[in-house]
Amino acid sequence: MAKHLSLAQHKFYVRVRREKKVRDAERLFIAEGIRTVSELLNAAPQSLLALIQTEPSDLLAAPSEKTFIASQKQFSALSDTEHSQGVIGIFEQPTVSPQILFKTLEEKSSSVVLVLDDVQDPGNLGTLIRTAAWFDVDAIIASNGTVDFFNPKVVRSTAGSLFALSLYRSGSLKGDLASLQKIGFTIYGAAIAGEDFLTTSFSAKTALVIGNEANGISEHVRQCLHREITITGNHNKVESLNAAVSAGILLSRVCLHK
Repeated sequence: MAKHLSLAQHKFYVRVRREKKVRDAERLFIAEGIRTVSELLNAAPQSLLALIQTEPSDLLAAPSEKTFIASQKQFSALSDTEHSQGVIGIFEQPTVSPQILFKTLEEKSSSVVLVLDDVQDPGNLGTLIRTAAWFDVDAIIASNGTVDFFNPKVVRSTAGSLFALSLYRSGSLKGDLASLQKIGFTIYGAAIAGEDFLTTSFSAKTALVIGNEANGISEHVRQCLHREITITGNHNKVESLNAAVSAGILLSRVCLHK
């Protein structure tokens, strides 16, 4: 039988929602909504710490000792949406060490890695994660300037795909790109000016760099690129494409037509 959420639990989970430093220290994140929580439960049921609902329900299967009932006031403080479905999950963050990640990538004969250079919009990052999962990308490597993988808005935008691939926060994007190069990756960067991606021949081990929404790829990262690629379009009508849209178009080519 579900227990009532205690005051101490509630205060702690509110901090997990609001504060990145708490999420990082405790290695936790909050997911909201039936679909998102359901997909995360299906992918990694052992990662669930607590399932919080406003009323008892059998819609989501979780151990009774991890299921809690919250008052409307408690739930409102935990919720990040205007029209909540009354379901929140507290999950352990998926973790990967750089040693294991790069060793795994080195052993693969064919691999795709998405590299994010200061992507700052939570909706974009969530869509990038879900798109990468769709195209079976092996990992996402993100700069320190990229928005938190486990920001509640990012989690909601992923629609439950956070456990589908390795997510790694880089301390030095330039250094990690050099490491990828050493293990056989060719580094491609999405740019306004570059070779047409439709005529580009991608290597078996490809790292695709997507830059900041406003400024593109930073100069110190640009120096690491082997090739710059572009999506041709009508620049008289549209200055540029959204970062997540660009990544989706490029990944469809990289992953399906190598």
